[in-house]
Amino acid sequence: MAHLAYVLEIRRSLSRAGTGPDNANVALDGYSLTVADLISICRKSTKVGLKQSAGLEERMSKSIEILEQHLDKGEVIYGVNTGFGGNADTRTESLEKLQSSSLQHHQCAIATDNSPFVGYSKESESLPRDVAKALVLIRCNSLLRGHSAIRLEIIELLLEAVNRDMIPVIPRRGSISASGDLTPLAYVGGFLEGNPDTYVSKKEDNGSVSVISAAEAIKLLGRPAIRLRAKEGLAILNGTAPSTALASLVLYDSHHLAILAQIITAMAMEALRGHGDNFDPFISDVRPHTGQIEVAANIRRFLHGSKLCNERETNAIGLAQDGYALRTSAQWIGPQVEDLMSAAQQVGIELNSTTDNPLIDVAGNRFHHGGNFQAASITSAMEKTRTALVMLGRLVLAQCNELVNPMLNKGLPPNLCFDDPSASFTMKGVDVNLTAYFSELAYLANSVASHVQVADIGNQPVNSLALISARYTAQSVEILSMMSAAALYELCQALDIRALYADFFRLAKSRLSKSFASIFEGHENHLCGEFFEHLWKTILGTWRETARLDLAPRCKVVVSKSVCHILESFDDFGIVPHSMLALLSTWKVKSENVLMDSYNESKTNFLAAHTTEDYLSPTTKIVYSLIRKDLGIPLHLGVEDHPALLNEAENQCHKKTIGSNIGTIFQAICSGKIMEYFMDTIEP
Repeated sequence: MAHLAYVLEIRRSLSRAGTGPDNANVALDGYSLTVADLISICRKSTKVGLKQSAGLEERMSKSIEILEQHLDKGEVIYGVNTGFGGNADTRTESLEKLQSSSLQHHQCAIATDNSPFVGYSKESESLPRDVAKALVLIRCNSLLRGHSAIRLEIIELLLEAVNRDMIPVIPRRGSISASGDLTPLAYVGGFLEGNPDTYVSKKEDNGSVSVISAAEAIKLLGRPAIRLRAKEGLAILNGTAPSTALASLVLYDSHHLAILAQIITAMAMEALRGHGDNFDPFISDVRPHTGQIEVAANIRRFLHGSKLCNERETNAIGLAQDGYALRTSAQWIGPQVEDLMSAAQQVGIELNSTTDNPLIDVAGNRFHHGGNFQAASITSAMEKTRTALVMLGRLVLAQCNELVNPMLNKGLPPNLCFDDPSASFTMKGVDVNLTAYFSELAYLANSVASHVQVADIGNQPVNSLALISARYTAQSVEILSMMSAAALYELCQALDIRALYADFFRLAKSRLSKSFASIFEGHENHLCGEFFEHLWKTILGTWRETARLDLAPRCKVVVSKSVCHILESFDDFGIVPHSMLALLSTWKVKSENVLMDSYNESKTNFLAAHTTEDYLSPTTKIVYSLIRKDLGIPLHLGVEDHPALLNEAENQCHKKTIGSNIGTIFQAICSGKIMEYFMDTIEP
């Protein structure tokens, strides 16, 4: 399945999920849990239940029977009548006490405030509520497969807690994700036992979140605390649910960022007047990587109908082809969506896997001591995802670098200032911020898997570090979201300026053409129209080359260059140089005024009614409109927009700093608003 189609399918699944208090739209059965289910339950409050099936109840009860039969025979079963890990050489007959012991020694993590937080990489020492909720669901789904000898009533208690929004507070550090995520899952066990020194976050009716003890939570649920039986503590502990939960949510957000990178590229193509044939199907047909083919097709689709992207001209001025950040974007993004799809497959399998040890083979009536708790598949998925994110970030940074650089941006002012560049440096700080963001993103992209250490008195010489890898990937998602917000802010500014220039060029060309014809009237009139077209190319080229200048000197240089062009070509007029001089003097004075007046008039008209959307493709117009209209992010006018320079009466519009405006876009990315708005419009 193509990447965009996969993300759209998740959206369709989410749209089918109800959010009402009585809608149990997701039914767990151990075999069909999806990322869409997790998002629906954890972020949209859809209720969850058990799939009613005689087979489900039978396989769970049968696994308990088999465990009891083997214990009655006096068999040694790891973690049931032995110690744990490197201490598995001990034996005990205190089977229930052993299970509580398994939880006790792993409830050792630091969670100083015992409070959850929303979002990634904040200061709390607990995992986000949506991640904690997801890990409970995933662990329940795995246990429902009937390989772990755990009672169904335990699963029912956990799901009731989820539906009533009582979620165990889970420490975010302390797991090496080998023999499962033992420490995080020990706190799920603490909730089940009603441990008064483990905690639960409870969402109130007004939306606020309070933190109560597990003992209080159990009382509120109206159920007795669970007294763990043989193997049940180990069954709760020994799994990859925390790693898989965070990986699932992070990967979902990463899919959206990959699509957003393609939208940003399409907008950058327009802002930088890129060549549309960068994405011609022939280019991908002769190098048929699936990701490249899809991304090229997506960007081509996003640009369809744009008035700012041109086909390559054989006699174009300036560089003959676009820079790498535009021209090779499909080849750059393509492998990343391939890796994200590979990661999605790994995570999807893990969602419906048994990750316990030992495993009970009901059909074979035997135990298997194996290593399904080793979460290396999740590590692999997260390492790929984090690498994809840094690759996307590098492309966004390169495109933004071009936008603010007058040597590369095809005539846009330096730093995308709307006023004179001698005193206004609008996006200069944003450019520095983007570099800082990317530097951190690049650091986070370093491999976590290469830092494995020996643990558990040598019993765990290899351990996946999957949860650590997922945590750093979550931070990468946050940073790339910041970069994307800054890029969208820059792009809307650049597109506004590009639209203003287009309006200005149209007006100035009309006026200069008439002026040229009147000044040089009677001198080979049949050549005037053709010659002016060549002259206009010179004017446009000089305008592009003089972006660093303020308006008045810029117009002066542009006209001076046009005079040189006319002088060099005077033979075409059939007139002698001395008669040309008076005409050129008239042209020079008049043209400077025409350019100045045309620009100021175009600027006034543009500020009264932006024409930017007239030039954009239908797809990029969606994102531009969302930012300008729905989010209320205005065009930055320059120094006059600095809030500190305005008194209270002047600041009736409540102008904000650049950072505050970018922050609004960032919040819209993190909340999913931008992608939801965009995906709604492209859904076939």
